[in-house]
Amino acid sequence: MQAWAFWRQSTRHFWQHWGSYVSLVFLTNVIISYCAIPVFSWLTATLLRWQRIPYVSYTNLGSIILKHPIAVIGLLAILLAIMLLVYWQFAFLLLGIRNIRLGRPRTTRELLRTTVTSLTDASPSTFLFFIGYFLIIMPFGSILFSTPLLNKAKIPSFITTYLMANPVWATALILFYAAAIYLGIRLIAVLPLMMLDQYHSRAAIRESWRATRFNFWRYVSRMLVTLAMVSLFVAVAYALIYLGQLYFDTTKVALFAATTNLFLMEVLTEFIVCYATILFMSIILSSHADHEPTPMMLLSFHEPARTKRRTRVLIITGLVIISAMLVTFNLVYLNGLAISKPLTIAHRGVDNGNGVQNTIPALVKTSKERPDYVEMDIQQTKDHQFVVMHDTNLKALANVNRRVAKLTLKQLTNITVSENGYQAKIPSFDAYLKAAIAHHQKLLVEIKTNSATTPDVAQRFVDRYGATLLANHDQVHTLSYRIMTALRREDPKLFVSYILPYNLTFPYTDANAYTMEATTLNDNFIDQAAKHHQKVYAWDIDDITQLDQMMFLGVNGIITDNLHEMQGEIRNNTDHPSYANLLLAFMNELSLETQTQ
Repeated sequence: MQAWAFWRQSTRHFWQHWGSYVSLVFLTNVIISYCAIPVFSWLTATLLRWQRIPYVSYTNLGSIILKHPIAVIGLLAILLAIMLLVYWQFAFLLLGIRNIRLGRPRTTRELLRTTVTSLTDASPSTFLFFIGYFLIIMPFGSILFSTPLLNKAKIPSFITTYLMANPVWATALILFYAAAIYLGIRLIAVLPLMMLDQYHSRAAIRESWRATRFNFWRYVSRMLVTLAMVSLFVAVAYALIYLGQLYFDTTKVALFAATTNLFLMEVLTEFIVCYATILFMSIILSSHADHEPTPMMLLSFHEPARTKRRTRVLIITGLVIISAMLVTFNLVYLNGLAISKPLTIAHRGVDNGNGVQNTIPALVKTSKERPDYVEMDIQQTKDHQFVVMHDTNLKALANVNRRVAKLTLKQLTNITVSENGYQAKIPSFDAYLKAAIAHHQKLLVEIKTNSATTPDVAQRFVDRYGATLLANHDQVHTLSYRIMTALRREDPKLFVSYILPYNLTFPYTDANAYTMEATTLNDNFIDQAAKHHQKVYAWDIDDITQLDQMMFLGVNGIITDNLHEMQGEIRNNTDHPSYANLLLAFMNELSLETQTQ
Protein backbone atom coordinates (compact mmCIF):
# COMPACT_ATOMS: atom_id res chain seq x y z
CA MET A 1 0.00 0.00 0.00
CA GLN A 2 1.29 3.49 -0.86
CA ALA A 3 2.51 5.66 2.02
CA TRP A 4 -0.15 8.34 1.53
CA ALA A 5 -2.98 5.78 1.41
CA PHE A 6 -1.63 4.09 4.53
CA TRP A 7 -1.44 7.41 6.37
CA ARG A 8 -4.96 8.46 5.35
CA GLN A 9 -6.58 5.20 6.37
CA SER A 10 -4.62 4.93 9.63
CA THR A 11 -5.49 8.53 10.50
CA ARG A 12 -9.17 7.94 9.72
CA HIS A 13 -9.18 4.87 11.92
CA PHE A 14 -7.47 6.80 14.74
CA TRP A 15 -10.14 9.48 14.74
CA GLN A 16 -12.93 6.89 14.61
CA HIS A 17 -11.60 5.44 17.88
CA TRP A 18 -9.65 8.36 19.32
CA GLY A 19 -11.06 7.89 22.82
CA SER A 20 -9.71 4.37 23.12
CA TYR A 21 -6.34 5.22 21.57
CA VAL A 22 -5.78 8.32 23.68
CA SER A 23 -6.76 6.39 26.81
CA LEU A 24 -4.29 3.64 25.94
CA VAL A 25 -1.28 5.91 25.38
CA PHE A 26 -2.17 8.33 28.16
CA LEU A 27 -2.53 5.47 30.66
CA THR A 28 0.90 4.05 29.90
CA ASN A 29 2.54 7.50 30.05
CA VAL A 30 0.92 8.25 33.40
CA ILE A 31 2.00 4.93 34.90
CA ILE A 32 5.58 5.38 33.72
CA SER A 33 5.97 9.12 34.35
CA TYR A 34 4.30 9.33 37.74
CA CYS A 35 4.81 5.86 39.17
CA ALA A 36 7.78 4.05 37.63
CA ILE A 37 10.26 6.88 37.11
CA PRO A 38 9.98 8.27 40.68
CA VAL A 39 10.49 4.75 42.06
CA PHE A 40 13.56 4.12 39.90
CA SER A 41 14.98 7.55 40.78
CA TRP A 42 14.47 6.89 44.49
CA LEU A 43 16.07 3.43 44.27
CA THR A 44 19.10 4.78 42.41
CA ALA A 45 19.59 7.70 44.80
CA THR A 46 19.19 5.44 47.86
CA LEU A 47 21.68 2.92 46.48
CA LEU A 48 24.30 5.59 45.75
CA ARG A 49 23.89 7.20 49.17
CA TRP A 50 24.19 3.80 50.86
CA GLN A 51 27.39 3.08 48.95
CA ARG A 52 28.63 6.65 49.52
CA ILE A 53 28.96 7.41 45.84
CA PRO A 54 28.39 11.17 45.41
CA TYR A 55 27.84 11.12 41.65
CA VAL A 56 27.90 8.90 38.56
CA SER A 57 29.73 10.02 35.43
CA TYR A 58 32.22 8.67 32.94
CA THR A 59 34.95 10.26 35.10
CA ASN A 60 34.35 7.84 37.99
CA LEU A 61 32.95 4.71 36.35
CA GLY A 62 36.24 2.86 36.76
CA SER A 63 36.38 3.71 40.45
CA ILE A 64 32.77 2.57 40.99
CA ILE A 65 33.42 -0.76 39.24
CA LEU A 66 36.59 -1.47 41.21
CA LYS A 67 35.58 -0.17 44.64
CA HIS A 68 31.79 -0.56 44.80
CA PRO A 69 30.76 -3.98 43.42
CA ILE A 70 27.46 -3.92 45.35
CA ALA A 71 26.57 -0.60 43.70
CA VAL A 72 27.41 -2.02 40.28
CA ILE A 73 25.14 -5.03 40.90
CA GLY A 74 22.36 -2.75 42.15
CA LEU A 75 22.63 -0.37 39.20
CA LEU A 76 22.56 -3.29 36.75
CA ALA A 77 19.47 -4.66 38.51
CA ILE A 78 17.74 -1.27 38.21
CA LEU A 79 18.72 -1.10 34.53
CA LEU A 80 17.25 -4.56 33.98
CA ALA A 81 14.03 -3.49 35.70
CA ILE A 82 13.84 -0.43 33.45
CA MET A 83 14.26 -2.57 30.34
CA LEU A 84 11.56 -4.94 31.60
CA LEU A 85 9.19 -2.04 31.99
CA VAL A 86 10.05 -0.68 28.52
CA TYR A 87 9.35 -4.16 27.14
CA TRP A 88 6.03 -4.17 28.99
CA GLN A 89 5.11 -0.73 27.61
CA PHE A 90 5.87 -1.77 24.05
CA ALA A 91 3.97 -5.05 24.42
CA PHE A 92 1.01 -3.33 26.10
CA LEU A 93 0.75 -0.79 23.29
CA LEU A 94 0.96 -3.45 20.59
CA LEU A 95 -1.66 -5.65 22.23
CA GLY A 96 -3.83 -2.65 23.08
CA ILE A 97 -3.84 -1.32 19.53
CA ARG A 98 -4.67 -4.74 18.12
CA ASN A 99 -7.45 -5.11 20.68
CA ILE A 100 -8.99 -1.77 19.65
CA ARG A 101 -8.76 -2.75 15.99
CA LEU A 102 -10.72 -5.90 16.73
CA GLY A 103 -13.48 -3.99 18.52
CA ARG A 104 -12.05 -4.33 22.05
CA PRO A 105 -13.07 -7.93 22.79
CA ARG A 106 -10.65 -8.01 25.73
CA THR A 107 -10.71 -5.80 28.80
CA THR A 108 -7.80 -3.67 29.99
CA ARG A 109 -7.30 -6.06 32.91
CA GLU A 110 -6.96 -8.98 30.51
CA LEU A 111 -4.43 -7.04 28.43
CA LEU A 112 -2.39 -6.26 31.53
CA ARG A 113 -2.47 -9.91 32.52
CA THR A 114 -1.33 -10.94 29.05
CA THR A 115 1.60 -8.51 28.99
CA VAL A 116 2.73 -9.66 32.44
CA THR A 117 2.53 -13.26 31.25
CA SER A 118 4.61 -12.37 28.18
CA LEU A 119 7.27 -10.99 30.53
CA THR A 120 7.43 -14.16 32.59
CA ASP A 121 7.45 -16.41 29.52
CA ALA A 122 10.09 -14.45 27.59
CA SER A 123 13.52 -16.06 27.35
CA PRO A 124 16.79 -14.25 28.22
CA SER A 125 17.64 -14.13 24.51
CA THR A 126 14.39 -12.26 23.90
CA PHE A 127 15.39 -9.50 26.29
CA LEU A 128 18.92 -9.38 24.92
CA PHE A 129 17.52 -8.90 21.46
CA PHE A 130 15.01 -6.33 22.73
CA ILE A 131 17.80 -4.25 24.31
CA GLY A 132 19.92 -4.48 21.19
CA TYR A 133 16.96 -3.64 18.97
CA PHE A 134 16.20 -0.47 20.88
CA LEU A 135 19.83 0.61 20.83
CA ILE A 136 19.68 0.28 17.04
CA ILE A 137 16.20 1.61 16.27
CA MET A 138 15.82 4.40 18.84
CA PRO A 139 18.10 6.94 17.07
CA PHE A 140 15.56 6.87 14.21
CA GLY A 141 12.37 5.53 15.76
CA SER A 142 12.38 8.00 18.66
CA ILE A 143 11.37 10.70 16.17
CA LEU A 144 7.86 9.24 16.27
CA PHE A 145 7.90 7.05 19.36
CA SER A 146 9.73 7.51 22.64
CA THR A 147 9.26 6.73 26.28
CA PRO A 148 10.21 8.67 29.41
CA LEU A 149 12.19 5.64 30.54
CA LEU A 150 14.51 5.95 27.53
CA ASN A 151 14.70 9.73 27.69
CA LYS A 152 18.25 9.52 29.05
CA ALA A 153 19.38 7.13 26.33
CA LYS A 154 20.74 10.00 24.32
CA ILE A 155 24.11 11.03 22.98
CA PRO A 156 24.86 14.46 24.53
CA SER A 157 24.73 17.18 21.90
CA PHE A 158 28.28 18.37 22.59
CA ILE A 159 29.56 14.92 21.58
CA THR A 160 27.61 14.86 18.31
CA THR A 161 28.72 18.43 17.59
CA TYR A 162 32.34 17.44 18.13
CA LEU A 163 31.98 14.35 15.96
CA MET A 164 30.26 16.23 13.14
CA ALA A 165 33.07 18.81 13.11
CA ASN A 166 35.57 16.06 12.30
CA PRO A 167 35.18 14.69 8.73
CA VAL A 168 36.23 11.15 9.68
CA TRP A 169 33.99 10.95 12.73
CA ALA A 170 31.16 12.69 10.89
CA THR A 171 31.31 10.07 8.14
CA ALA A 172 31.36 7.28 10.73
CA LEU A 173 28.37 8.81 12.56
CA ILE A 174 26.38 9.15 9.33
CA LEU A 175 27.18 5.56 8.40
CA PHE A 176 26.12 4.42 11.87
CA TYR A 177 22.75 6.14 11.58
CA ALA A 178 22.29 4.81 8.05
CA ALA A 179 23.02 1.29 9.30
CA ALA A 180 20.67 1.82 12.26
CA ILE A 181 17.85 2.87 9.95
CA TYR A 182 18.45 -0.06 7.62
CA LEU A 183 18.62 -2.66 10.41
CA GLY A 184 15.67 -1.10 12.21
CA ILE A 185 13.50 -1.37 9.10
CA ARG A 186 14.64 -4.87 8.18
CA LEU A 187 13.87 -6.02 11.75
CA ILE A 188 10.63 -4.06 12.09
CA ALA A 189 8.47 -7.21 12.31
CA VAL A 190 10.56 -8.89 15.01
CA LEU A 191 8.85 -7.43 18.06
CA PRO A 192 5.27 -8.09 16.85
CA LEU A 193 6.26 -11.68 16.03
CA MET A 194 7.85 -12.14 19.44
CA MET A 195 5.16 -10.39 21.47
CA LEU A 196 2.04 -11.41 19.56
CA ASP A 197 2.98 -14.85 18.25
CA GLN A 198 5.60 -15.94 20.80
CA TYR A 199 8.28 -16.45 18.17
CA HIS A 200 11.77 -17.17 19.41
CA SER A 201 14.06 -14.20 18.70
CA ARG A 202 16.09 -16.08 16.08
CA ALA A 203 13.00 -17.25 14.21
CA ALA A 204 11.49 -13.74 14.40
CA ILE A 205 14.67 -12.21 12.99
CA ARG A 206 14.71 -14.67 10.07
CA GLU A 207 11.04 -14.07 9.33
CA SER A 208 11.34 -10.28 9.52
CA TRP A 209 14.43 -10.30 7.31
CA ARG A 210 12.55 -12.38 4.74
CA ALA A 211 9.36 -10.32 4.87
CA THR A 212 11.12 -6.95 4.47
CA ARG A 213 13.49 -8.02 1.71
CA PHE A 214 11.69 -6.04 -0.98
CA ASN A 215 9.73 -3.69 1.30
CA PHE A 216 12.42 -1.47 2.84
CA TRP A 217 11.33 1.76 1.15
CA ARG A 218 7.67 1.02 1.88
CA TYR A 219 8.25 1.33 5.62
CA VAL A 220 10.67 4.24 5.30
CA SER A 221 8.15 6.18 3.21
CA ARG A 222 5.37 5.49 5.72
CA MET A 223 7.51 6.84 8.55
CA LEU A 224 8.57 9.90 6.56
CA VAL A 225 5.01 10.71 5.51
CA THR A 226 3.76 10.29 9.08
CA LEU A 227 6.54 12.51 10.42
CA ALA A 228 5.85 15.14 7.77
CA MET A 229 2.11 15.20 8.47
CA VAL A 230 2.56 15.33 12.24
CA SER A 231 4.97 18.25 11.82
CA LEU A 232 2.54 19.97 9.46
CA PHE A 233 -0.37 19.54 11.89
CA VAL A 234 1.64 21.08 14.72
CA ALA A 235 2.95 23.95 12.59
CA VAL A 236 -0.48 24.90 11.23
CA ALA A 237 -2.24 24.63 14.60
CA TYR A 238 0.42 26.62 16.43
CA ALA A 239 0.50 29.25 13.68
CA LEU A 240 -3.27 29.74 13.89
CA ILE A 241 -3.14 30.03 17.69
CA TYR A 242 -0.24 32.52 17.54
CA LEU A 243 -1.83 34.67 14.84
CA GLY A 244 -5.13 34.61 16.69
CA GLN A 245 -3.43 35.76 19.88
CA LEU A 246 -1.73 38.61 18.01
CA TYR A 247 -5.21 39.89 17.23
CA PHE A 248 -6.60 39.31 20.72
CA ASP A 249 -3.64 41.18 22.24
CA THR A 250 -5.21 44.34 20.78
CA THR A 251 -8.51 43.70 22.54
CA LYS A 252 -9.79 43.79 26.13
CA VAL A 253 -10.06 39.99 26.30
CA ALA A 254 -6.35 39.36 25.70
CA LEU A 255 -5.73 37.51 28.99
CA PHE A 256 -8.84 35.34 28.64
CA ALA A 257 -7.93 34.48 25.04
CA ALA A 258 -4.32 33.70 26.02
CA THR A 259 -5.47 31.42 28.84
CA THR A 260 -7.78 29.59 26.46
CA ASN A 261 -5.15 29.33 23.75
CA LEU A 262 -2.58 28.03 26.22
CA PHE A 263 -4.95 25.29 27.30
CA LEU A 264 -5.68 24.41 23.67
CA MET A 265 -1.96 24.12 23.02
CA GLU A 266 -1.48 21.79 25.98
CA VAL A 267 -4.38 19.54 24.96
CA LEU A 268 -3.32 19.60 21.32
CA THR A 269 0.23 18.57 22.20
CA GLU A 270 -0.98 15.61 24.23
CA PHE A 271 -3.22 14.52 21.36
CA ILE A 272 -0.34 14.82 18.91
CA VAL A 273 1.86 12.65 21.15
CA CYS A 274 -0.86 9.99 21.24
CA TYR A 275 -1.54 10.27 17.51
CA ALA A 276 2.14 9.98 16.55
CA THR A 277 2.64 7.03 18.90
CA ILE A 278 -0.36 5.16 17.49
CA LEU A 279 0.66 5.74 13.88
CA PHE A 280 4.24 4.65 14.56
CA MET A 281 2.99 1.47 16.24
CA SER A 282 0.59 0.97 13.32
CA ILE A 283 3.54 1.04 10.94
CA ILE A 284 5.19 -1.68 12.99
CA LEU A 285 1.99 -3.71 13.06
CA SER A 286 1.62 -3.33 9.29
CA SER A 287 4.73 -5.52 9.00
CA HIS A 288 2.69 -8.23 10.70
CA ALA A 289 0.43 -8.54 7.66
CA ASP A 290 0.03 -12.31 7.77
CA HIS A 291 -1.59 -12.06 11.17
CA GLU A 292 -3.04 -8.53 11.33
CA PRO A 293 -5.85 -6.78 9.43
CA THR A 294 -4.71 -4.42 6.69
CA PRO A 295 -5.62 -0.72 6.98
CA MET A 296 -8.44 -1.26 4.46
CA MET A 297 -9.85 -4.10 6.55
CA LEU A 298 -9.72 -1.91 9.66
CA LEU A 299 -12.69 0.05 8.40
CA SER A 300 -14.92 -3.00 8.72
CA PHE A 301 -14.29 -3.26 12.46
CA HIS A 302 -16.56 -1.25 14.68
CA GLU A 303 -15.94 -0.56 18.33
CA PRO A 304 -19.08 -1.12 20.44
CA ALA A 305 -20.99 2.16 20.72
CA ARG A 306 -21.20 1.86 24.52
CA THR A 307 -17.46 1.33 24.83
CA LYS A 308 -16.75 4.23 22.49
CA ARG A 309 -18.98 6.58 24.50
CA ARG A 310 -17.45 5.46 27.79
CA THR A 311 -13.87 6.09 26.70
CA ARG A 312 -14.69 9.46 25.17
CA VAL A 313 -16.56 10.56 28.28
CA LEU A 314 -13.57 9.43 30.34
CA ILE A 315 -11.15 11.44 28.19
CA ILE A 316 -13.35 14.56 28.16
CA THR A 317 -13.82 14.33 31.95
CA GLY A 318 -10.08 14.00 32.35
CA LEU A 319 -9.54 17.08 30.19
CA VAL A 320 -11.98 19.08 32.31
CA ILE A 321 -10.15 18.07 35.48
CA ILE A 322 -6.76 18.79 33.93
CA SER A 323 -7.98 22.16 32.63
CA ALA A 324 -9.09 23.15 36.12
CA MET A 325 -5.66 22.20 37.45
CA LEU A 326 -3.92 24.09 34.66
CA VAL A 327 -5.87 27.32 35.03
CA THR A 328 -3.73 28.47 37.94
CA PHE A 329 -0.48 27.53 36.20
CA ASN A 330 -1.56 29.19 32.97
CA LEU A 331 -2.43 32.44 34.74
CA VAL A 332 0.86 32.37 36.64
CA TYR A 333 2.79 31.74 33.42
CA LEU A 334 0.97 34.42 31.45
CA ASN A 335 1.89 36.90 34.17
CA GLY A 336 5.56 35.99 33.67
CA LEU A 337 6.02 34.15 36.98
CA ALA A 338 6.59 30.58 35.77
CA ILE A 339 9.91 31.04 33.99
CA SER A 340 13.34 31.97 35.23
CA LYS A 341 15.51 34.85 34.07
CA PRO A 342 18.83 33.06 33.76
CA LEU A 343 22.26 34.61 33.99
CA THR A 344 23.97 34.93 30.61
CA ILE A 345 27.45 33.42 30.43
CA ALA A 346 29.59 33.85 27.31
CA HIS A 347 31.20 30.51 26.43
CA ARG A 348 35.01 30.76 26.15
CA GLY A 349 34.69 34.54 26.16
CA VAL A 350 33.26 34.94 22.65
CA ASP A 351 29.92 35.82 21.10
CA ASN A 352 29.03 34.36 17.71
CA GLY A 353 32.66 34.08 16.63
CA ASN A 354 33.65 37.69 17.44
CA GLY A 355 37.24 36.70 18.24
CA VAL A 356 39.57 33.91 19.23
CA GLN A 357 38.30 31.91 22.17
CA ASN A 358 39.98 32.50 25.54
CA THR A 359 41.91 35.58 24.40
CA ILE A 360 41.96 39.10 25.80
CA PRO A 361 40.75 40.92 22.64
CA ALA A 362 37.69 38.65 22.52
CA LEU A 363 37.10 39.21 26.24
CA VAL A 364 37.19 42.98 25.82
CA LYS A 365 34.83 42.89 22.84
CA THR A 366 32.37 40.50 24.49
CA SER A 367 32.37 42.39 27.81
CA LYS A 368 30.83 45.39 26.02
CA GLU A 369 27.65 43.32 25.61
CA ARG A 370 27.44 43.02 29.40
CA PRO A 371 27.13 39.27 29.98
CA ASP A 372 26.70 38.35 33.62
CA TYR A 373 29.81 36.17 33.34
CA VAL A 374 32.45 35.26 30.82
CA GLU A 375 33.27 31.56 30.95
CA MET A 376 36.91 30.74 30.19
CA ASP A 377 39.40 27.90 30.65
CA ILE A 378 42.72 27.62 32.42
CA GLN A 379 45.22 24.81 32.85
CA GLN A 380 48.64 24.39 34.35
CA THR A 381 51.83 24.72 32.32
CA LYS A 382 55.10 22.82 32.50
CA ASP A 383 56.40 25.33 35.10
CA HIS A 384 53.15 25.07 37.10
CA GLN A 385 51.77 28.45 36.08
CA PHE A 386 48.23 29.04 34.81
CA VAL A 387 47.54 29.73 31.13
CA VAL A 388 44.20 30.50 29.45
CA MET A 389 43.55 27.64 27.02
CA HIS A 390 40.78 25.09 26.46
CA ASP A 391 42.48 22.41 24.37
CA THR A 392 45.32 20.35 25.82
CA ASN A 393 46.99 20.43 22.38
CA LEU A 394 47.76 23.57 20.34
CA LYS A 395 47.13 21.93 16.95
CA ALA A 396 43.61 23.28 16.36
CA LEU A 397 44.22 26.96 17.22
CA ALA A 398 47.95 27.46 16.62
CA ASN A 399 48.73 24.73 14.07
CA VAL A 400 51.47 23.59 16.45
CA ASN A 401 51.42 19.94 17.47
CA ARG A 402 52.55 20.57 21.04
CA ARG A 403 50.83 19.88 24.32
CA VAL A 404 50.19 22.69 26.79
CA ALA A 405 51.60 20.57 29.62
CA LYS A 406 54.97 20.33 27.84
CA LEU A 407 55.50 24.10 27.46
CA THR A 408 56.30 26.86 29.95
CA LEU A 409 54.08 29.89 30.44
CA LYS A 410 56.62 32.10 28.64
CA GLN A 411 56.69 29.77 25.66
CA LEU A 412 52.89 29.62 25.49
CA THR A 413 52.29 33.36 25.74
CA ASN A 414 54.57 33.91 22.74
CA ILE A 415 52.34 31.73 20.54
CA THR A 416 49.68 33.26 18.28
CA VAL A 417 46.33 31.49 17.95
CA SER A 418 43.83 31.99 15.12
CA GLU A 419 40.07 31.47 14.89
CA ASN A 420 37.04 33.03 13.16
CA GLY A 421 39.32 35.23 11.04
CA TYR A 422 41.02 36.76 14.11
CA GLN A 423 44.45 36.36 15.69
CA ALA A 424 45.70 36.94 19.23
CA LYS A 425 48.38 35.84 21.65
CA ILE A 426 47.70 33.12 24.23
CA PRO A 427 47.26 34.98 27.53
CA SER A 428 48.36 34.05 31.01
CA PHE A 429 45.57 33.86 33.56
CA ASP A 430 47.12 36.81 35.41
CA ALA A 431 46.81 38.99 32.30
CA TYR A 432 43.30 37.75 31.48
CA LEU A 433 42.08 38.34 35.05
CA LYS A 434 43.59 41.82 35.08
CA ALA A 435 41.81 42.67 31.80
CA ALA A 436 38.51 41.36 33.16
CA ILE A 437 38.78 43.49 36.30
CA ALA A 438 39.69 46.55 34.22
CA HIS A 439 36.52 46.08 32.14
CA HIS A 440 34.34 45.23 35.17
CA GLN A 441 33.64 41.77 33.80
CA LYS A 442 32.97 38.85 36.13
CA LEU A 443 34.45 35.47 35.19
CA LEU A 444 33.39 31.84 35.43
CA VAL A 445 36.77 30.11 35.49
CA GLU A 446 37.01 26.48 34.42
CA ILE A 447 40.00 24.64 35.85
CA LYS A 448 40.98 21.93 33.39
CA THR A 449 43.41 19.11 34.00
CA ASN A 450 46.35 17.86 31.96
CA SER A 451 49.52 15.84 32.54
CA ALA A 452 51.13 18.87 34.25
CA THR A 453 48.33 19.25 36.81
CA THR A 454 49.84 19.04 40.29
CA PRO A 455 48.09 17.28 43.20
CA ASP A 456 47.93 20.62 45.04
CA VAL A 457 46.49 22.56 42.09
CA ALA A 458 43.47 23.73 44.11
CA GLN A 459 45.67 25.07 46.92
CA ARG A 460 47.97 26.82 44.43
CA PHE A 461 44.98 28.36 42.68
CA VAL A 462 43.28 29.60 45.85
CA ASP A 463 46.50 30.94 47.39
CA ARG A 464 47.27 32.93 44.26
CA TYR A 465 43.86 34.06 43.05
CA GLY A 466 41.27 33.32 45.76
CA ALA A 467 41.11 36.79 47.32
CA THR A 468 41.02 38.52 43.92
CA LEU A 469 38.24 36.26 42.63
CA LEU A 470 36.15 36.87 45.75
CA ALA A 471 36.63 40.63 45.48
CA ASN A 472 35.56 40.58 41.83
CA HIS A 473 32.62 38.18 42.56
CA ASP A 474 34.05 35.63 40.13
CA GLN A 475 33.09 31.95 40.13
CA VAL A 476 34.89 28.69 39.38
CA HIS A 477 33.78 25.38 37.86
CA THR A 478 35.57 22.16 36.99
CA LEU A 479 34.96 18.68 35.61
CA SER A 480 37.26 17.21 38.28
CA TYR A 481 35.46 16.09 41.44
CA ARG A 482 38.76 16.05 43.32
CA ILE A 483 39.55 19.65 42.41
CA MET A 484 35.99 20.76 43.18
CA THR A 485 36.07 19.31 46.69
CA ALA A 486 39.58 20.66 47.29
CA LEU A 487 38.50 24.17 46.27
CA ARG A 488 35.52 24.02 48.62
CA ARG A 489 37.84 22.87 51.40
CA GLU A 490 40.53 25.48 50.74
CA ASP A 491 38.10 28.43 50.62
CA PRO A 492 34.45 27.76 51.55
CA LYS A 493 33.54 31.31 50.48
CA LEU A 494 34.55 30.69 46.86
CA PHE A 495 31.62 29.83 44.57
CA VAL A 496 32.42 26.50 42.93
CA SER A 497 30.28 24.65 40.39
CA TYR A 498 30.77 21.00 39.44
CA ILE A 499 30.51 20.22 35.71
CA LEU A 500 28.35 17.23 34.74
CA PRO A 501 28.15 16.09 31.11
CA TYR A 502 25.29 13.65 31.75
CA ASN A 503 22.28 13.46 34.07
CA LEU A 504 22.06 9.84 35.16
CA THR A 505 21.08 10.59 38.73
CA PHE A 506 21.21 13.63 40.97
CA PRO A 507 24.62 14.00 42.65
CA TYR A 508 25.09 14.69 46.35
CA THR A 509 28.08 16.99 46.71
CA ASP A 510 28.92 20.23 48.52
CA ALA A 511 29.25 22.17 45.25
CA ASN A 512 27.53 25.56 45.10
CA ALA A 513 26.14 24.73 41.66
CA TYR A 514 26.13 22.23 38.82
CA THR A 515 27.11 23.09 35.26
CA MET A 516 24.99 20.60 33.33
CA GLU A 517 25.03 19.69 29.63
CA ALA A 518 21.50 20.42 28.45
CA THR A 519 20.67 17.21 26.55
CA THR A 520 19.58 15.22 29.63
CA LEU A 521 18.79 18.11 31.97
CA ASN A 522 15.23 17.98 33.33
CA ASP A 523 12.98 19.68 35.87
CA ASN A 524 13.54 16.96 38.47
CA PHE A 525 17.29 17.70 38.52
CA ILE A 526 16.64 21.43 38.90
CA ASP A 527 14.06 20.86 41.65
CA GLN A 528 16.52 18.65 43.55
CA ALA A 529 19.24 21.28 43.20
CA ALA A 530 16.92 23.98 44.53
CA LYS A 531 16.07 21.83 47.57
CA HIS A 532 19.80 21.61 48.32
CA HIS A 533 20.27 25.37 47.72
CA GLN A 534 22.40 24.73 44.65
CA LYS A 535 22.20 26.54 41.33
CA VAL A 536 22.14 25.00 37.84
CA TYR A 537 23.95 26.39 34.79
CA ALA A 538 23.02 24.81 31.44
CA TRP A 539 25.47 24.48 28.53
CA ASP A 540 25.66 25.03 25.56
CA ILE A 541 22.43 26.92 24.90
CA ASP A 542 22.77 28.42 21.42
CA ASP A 543 19.23 28.71 19.98
CA ILE A 544 16.01 30.24 21.24
CA THR A 545 14.12 26.95 21.29
CA GLN A 546 16.63 25.47 23.74
CA LEU A 547 16.68 28.69 25.73
CA ASP A 548 12.89 28.76 26.08
CA GLN A 549 12.95 25.21 27.42
CA MET A 550 15.71 26.04 29.90
CA MET A 551 13.75 29.04 31.15
CA PHE A 552 10.70 26.82 31.67
CA LEU A 553 12.82 24.31 33.57
CA GLY A 554 14.04 27.14 35.78
CA VAL A 555 17.81 27.10 35.21
CA ASN A 556 19.82 29.79 36.96
CA GLY A 557 22.20 30.47 34.10
CA ILE A 558 22.96 29.56 30.49
CA ILE A 559 26.39 29.20 28.89
CA THR A 560 26.16 30.21 25.26
CA ASP A 561 28.16 30.92 22.10
CA ASN A 562 25.36 33.24 20.87
CA LEU A 563 25.25 35.77 23.67
CA HIS A 564 23.49 38.64 21.90
CA GLU A 565 20.68 36.46 20.52
CA MET A 566 20.11 34.79 23.89
CA GLN A 567 20.02 38.14 25.70
CA GLY A 568 17.37 39.33 23.25
CA GLU A 569 15.20 36.23 23.76
CA ILE A 570 15.44 36.52 27.54
CA ARG A 571 14.26 40.14 27.31
CA ASN A 572 11.39 39.09 25.03
CA ASN A 573 10.29 36.46 27.54
CA THR A 574 10.64 38.51 30.72
CA ASP A 575 10.48 42.27 30.06
CA HIS A 576 6.72 42.86 29.68
CA PRO A 577 6.25 40.34 26.85
CA SER A 578 3.05 40.22 24.86
CA TYR A 579 0.79 37.22 25.38
CA ALA A 580 1.51 36.16 21.81
CA ASN A 581 5.25 36.06 22.53
CA LEU A 582 4.64 34.05 25.71
CA LEU A 583 2.58 31.56 23.70
CA LEU A 584 5.38 31.36 21.13
CA ALA A 585 7.91 30.60 23.88
CA PHE A 586 5.59 27.93 25.27
CA MET A 587 5.31 26.39 21.79
CA ASN A 588 9.08 25.98 21.75
CA GLU A 589 8.95 24.27 25.13
CA LEU A 590 6.15 21.93 24.04
CA SER A 591 7.91 21.04 20.78
CA LEU A 592 10.87 19.73 22.78
CA GLU A 593 8.72 18.18 25.48
CA THR A 594 6.91 15.96 22.96
CA GLN A 595 10.25 14.37 22.09
CA THR A 596 10.70 13.15 25.66
CA GLN A 597 7.21 11.81 26.36
